[in-house]
Amino acid sequence: MDHRYADLLKEWKAGRFRPVYYFIGEDASARAEAAAELKSMLNPDSFNLADFPGQSDVQPEIVVSEALTLPVFADRRLVVVRSPRIAADAKTALARYLQEPCPSTTLVLFSDERKVDPRDVLVKAASAVGAVCLFRPLKEGDAVARLQAEAQKSGQRICGEAAEALVAEAGTDWAVLRQELEKASIFAAGAVEIGREHVAACLGYHKSADPFALPRLIQARQLKASLAHLQRISSEGKPDEQAFKALGQMLSAVHKQFRAKRMLKAGQNEAQIFAALRLNSYWDRDYLAILRKLSEARLKRDLKLCLATEAALKSRSWLCAAHEVERLVVDLCSSLGGK
Repeated sequence: MDHRYADLLKEWKAGRFRPVYYFIGEDASARAEAAAELKSMLNPDSFNLADFPGQSDVQPEIVVSEALTLPVFADRRLVVVRSPRIAADAKTALARYLQEPCPSTTLVLFSDERKVDPRDVLVKAASAVGAVCLFRPLKEGDAVARLQAEAQKSGQRICGEAAEALVAEAGTDWAVLRQELEKASIFAAGAVEIGREHVAACLGYHKSADPFALPRLIQARQLKASLAHLQRISSEGKPDEQAFKALGQMLSAVHKQFRAKRMLKAGQNEAQIFAALRLNSYWDRDYLAILRKLSEARLKRDLKLCLATEAALKSRSWLCAAHEVERLVVDLCSSLGGK
């Protein structure tokens, strides 16, 4: 039912435009980027563009009136309705318009629903005469790959470790990531590639409190260094917020080790593991040596500890996140054993 954005891009570049596009999904920045790309392709002037902001309520009679207006000295007219939540009666009215849309107008509608709902009257109407496109949130691996592709487009290069660090700290929202990548590229001016030090600098961290060192300290189960580093990170902002970020990094680090252990057990070699987990040949050169000291049972136990801490902090508002994360560090870095 839904179309891939990449396929729609090919259509636009070929000069083919549909009467309606229904952009659905939680990734607001991706929806906005798609609309901006379509706008750049059509390049409408002020006479042939109606752009309704996302903060306003949708008034279907006005939208339909704009959509039925013929283009002025142009082939097409563009109407964009950015409000991600359209009332049921407004949807019904817009669906009626789509039964016989103006062929010289391209209408773009937004929705922040997580998935395509076949019960949505606009989904059925838009599918019949146009296209429905679902913008899913980026997964961490996809976000890393997109950062590297975006850097390459501008003639730069960002190493995998730096891209992973940026995603770990800033999240997977593409609008935020692209902005941080632009800043990192400025810090990396003249360098061969954008490295983790440039990412740390663009995010405003001091080198002594590099937040991306914590996962490696946890992977190595270095208790004193992990606690000291956690304290330095806490001083950079609100302790609870920093604690939640640290917890996410620790969970990711342990989960990655658990995956690597399973891959080793399945007979995969170092190159395969490094490629699958996006490990760095220099920074992670001791990764497998450390991993061999940890049993699968131990890693499973550590993973459960991380998940239990996360669940406790989300369900018990009275807990101190900073204290709970420190306690987790102590548990994770206790005597290896368990071979």
